[in-house]
Amino acid sequence: MHGRPDLAIIPGLKRAQGQPMPRLCKLLLPLLFAAALTACDQKPTREEQIVASLPLQEAYEHNIDRMALLLTRSHPQLDEETIRSVLRKHLTVEDQRQDLFKLYSEKNFSDAEFATIVEVTRDPAKAKALEQTEDGQQLSAKLTRLMRETARDEKAQALAAQRLQRVQDELDALENAGS
Repeated sequence: MHGRPDLAIIPGLKRAQGQPMPRLCKLLLPLLFAAALTACDQKPTREEQIVASLPLQEAYEHNIDRMALLLTRSHPQLDEETIRSVLRKHLTVEDQRQDLFKLYSEKNFSDAEFATIVEVTRDPAKAKALEQTEDGQQLSAKLTRLMRETARDEKAQALAAQRLQRVQDELDALENAGS
């Protein structure tokens, strides 16, 4: 055996000592080529487009920074970095990503609308120019409406309240431990 597994237990995979398994290679090679070609032909999913096209991490960090600044007022005994750490623990970038997947889904936006959103997100001058057009105003109104619907959604409200309560509880515990 010399450290090599005995492939004779798998039907059709017998091989001579030191010889490659030609039958297996002949079977797998076309399958691998077919899989590679199929992968090349597929359009990325909307979720893949969101991850690739929108500045999720930057938006997340911006939101964490803004919330930390606000929470320093109600928790003056804690430094801003501690508050950021607690926020990151309970409000993850993955949570935000999932929220954006729902918001920017194919159900809500056509491919053309989503492409426009990505374009104006990357280029403030285009965003400003789009605001002046009827199409831009309609797209902005649609996005605002969807954000409001999400904010009014009872499940979304309950989940947000639960996340924020965890943040509040941990910040209170840290303040009480420091007193």
